[in-house]
Amino acid sequence: MEEMIDAIRAAVQSGASSEEKVLGADACRTILAALEVEPGKAIALAGAPAPSPLAGISPDQALDLLIARLSTIAEKKASTANATPPTKAGPLRIAFVQPPPRRKS
Repeated sequence: MEEMIDAIRAAVQSGASSEEKVLGADACRTILAALEVEPGKAIALAGAPAPSPLAGISPDQALDLLIARLSTIAEKKASTANATPPTKAGPLRIAFVQPPPRRKS
């Protein structure tokens, strides 16, 4: 915390470099985000990636969700495979295109 306050102090000094001003502004944003967050919730900083929706669940719950999702996908594939008979692919057909005639230089 002291480092952030020192960065802000250096940024507001007369003759501060642009790098010091950027560091001071980042420190201000970080402190503001920390003050605005509700207790028990993650701090959302500008430019930081959003927290994962799975961040608050246990590994067991994550595995249960994964198994349920994969079971649904497997059931859909099995029902589609049984509903439509496989089709035989025909021979490979390639369309030949004549190049434009060459111009004489």
